[in-house]
This record gives sequence, C-alpha cells and structure tokens, in this order.
Amino acid sequence: MKKYWWKIACIILMFYTVLAGLMIPLGAGITSVSTSQAKILSEFNTTIKTYNTHFTKDHELPWAWFKNDSLRLGLRAGQIDVIDDTTLKLTFTIPSIKIGKGNCIFADLVINSEGEGNYMENDAIQIFNDSVINAVDCLKSPFIIDYITCFGHHTKSADHIHFPYRAILYESIRNLFFHVPMWFTMMLIISISLIYSIKYLRTFNLDDDIIAVEASKVGIFFGVLGLITGSIWARFTWLAWWPSDVKVNGAAVTLLIYFAYLILRNSVEDAQKRARIAAVYSIIAFTMLVLFLIIFPRMNDSLHPGNGGNPGFSKYDLDSTMRTVFYPAVIGWCLLGMWILNLRIRIAKLLNIEYK
Repeated sequence: MKKYWWKIACIILMFYTVLAGLMIPLGAGITSVSTSQAKILSEFNTTIKTYNTHFTKDHELPWAWFKNDSLRLGLRAGQIDVIDDTTLKLTFTIPSIKIGKGNCIFADLVINSEGEGNYMENDAIQIFNDSVINAVDCLKSPFIIDYITCFGHHTKSADHIHFPYRAILYESIRNLFFHVPMWFTMMLIISISLIYSIKYLRTFNLDDDIIAVEASKVGIFFGVLGLITGSIWARFTWLAWWPSDVKVNGAAVTLLIYFAYLILRNSVEDAQKRARIAAVYSIIAFTMLVLFLIIFPRMNDSLHPGNGGNPGFSKYDLDSTMRTVFYPAVIGWCLLGMWILNLRIRIAKLLNIEYK
C-alpha cells in the first residue's frame, strides 16, 4: 500500500475535484440594473435581476442600499418589492448630496438577503445634480471591498459554502478546476521530457530517450485537453470558440512544434541518431514553449488573467472557497499525468518498442 500512496492520493484528489467543483453552488449576484441614473432630490426606481437567489422563499425581505465610501454615503432603499425569486423593484429617495468637483458620482448597489448574505454591483448607480449628464466630468470615487453598516443594519455573510459570482463567467468559473490544472500538468510533463532529453545527451542511454518521448506524448495530450476546455470556456465568456488572443495562438503554435517533434522522430531510422536529433529539438521546443506561453503574453495585450495588464485570478476570483478546490485539483491532475506517463513508459519498455 505504501508503494502506491501517490496513486491513491490521485484518485482521492480527482474525485474531490470533480465532486466539489461541480456540486458547490455559485453565490448570489446582481446580473442587471434596469435604471442606473438617479437625480438628487428626486425619487429613483429601478428593477434589479439577480442570480441564485430565492426572494419569495425567504422569511424576511432583503435589504438594499447605495454606498460610496469617499462621501460616507449609505442610502437605504425606502421600498423593496419582491417580484419573483430573482427580481426586486427598489425605490430610493435621493437626498441633497454635495457631489464635489464633477456633476455626478458613482455608487455601489448592495443587496443583503436571507441565506445569501451580501452581494454587490460596483458602480451600479450614477447620481447626478444636473439634467445634463456629462460622463467625462463624473467623479469616480474609490471603493472599499468590505461592506459597510447602513442605518444600523449589520451585514452578514452567506450561510452556506459557495463559489464567487462573477459577471460574464457565471457557472463557467468552475472550468478553472479543469482547464488551468491541465496546462499545469502539461508544463510539468513537458519539463520532464526536457530533463530526460538533456540527460540522454550526457549518457546516450536509450532508456532516457524513451522517457523523453513518452513525456512529450503525454504532455501533448494534456495540451490538447487544455485547448479544448479553453475553447469551450472562450465560447461562453468571450463569445468565440477561438478568440484572437496571443496566449491562445501561442498555445496552438507550441503544440504544433511538439507535433513536429514526433514527425521528426518518425523520419529518422537509426535509433541513436533519432534520439540525438530529438533531444536537441526537445530543448529548442521547450524554449519556444516558454516564449509563446509565458513571455510573449506578458509583453502584449491578452484576454487571459494575469497577462497584458489584466489582473490575475488570485485577485478577484480565486477566493478562499475556490482555493480549497483549485490547489487539490492542480495536485490531482499533475499526479494523473505522472500516472499516465508511468504506465506508458512501462508498456514501452515491456514491448521494447522501436520508437519512430
């Protein structure tokens, strides 16, 4: 049993990733605000649509208010009408507010409902003091992340574990536990191919070449899975199966380079010569992988988080709940990749395959 501990860990982690990644619900969120412009000293009515809420089943009416930290503004809705489980009609009476330099400010809309706790839409409402709206002159004040206490009402968190609600991503945020770990696994396995390619050039032991080529094949397999899951994710978030993105294109080019590695091996008959050429090519291919997947995306604009000036997932979406699934997912997928690689190497050595 001790000998197979890592395989048992792989099974447990993969089972946990799939079960938790698909079963833990998304938190509540605001999907749309029907009217977003309010005027000082007037009544403001708006209808909001929410996600994963149950207003008609709650025992208490939800709370709703604006907040603006710079002006210490916390304006509670005077009237809240529940239309259905995901729809509220809110009525605010806008008092006299000293807006300052511009002719308008932006305020966050915060909802607090039973069970779901607090959820917020940043800059949801524009409050202005002139009938002529000039967006260029609007004062956009900084906002704090923590919710404030509004008119003596103490806010609370959701009473159940949930993943964060994020506009555009919605339920597809769960793909983070599959798409990203697949690429991590690909990088790990391809790195093993590089290590054994270098080792072969030092020892000229064909066993090292066997490990190098099998690692390349497994790495390509996970790279293809990463492209497929990424394409599906892009369709739901960026509305295109294949967006014009430097990282997406770089990933495709990288896989083509490694496919060429396999074709190159097939064109050489002598085993030692084939292994030497393939080892040198593997080093060049890994260098190109680093350029296309790590360096170039950081030098150009990219839709991917953490590239081209975009904030990384860790800042907005990888909260404490997601980390409890994401980190085990990365370990589980990497162990799965190592397991597949181990099986392929053992089979290759047993069959004494002449590599092509």
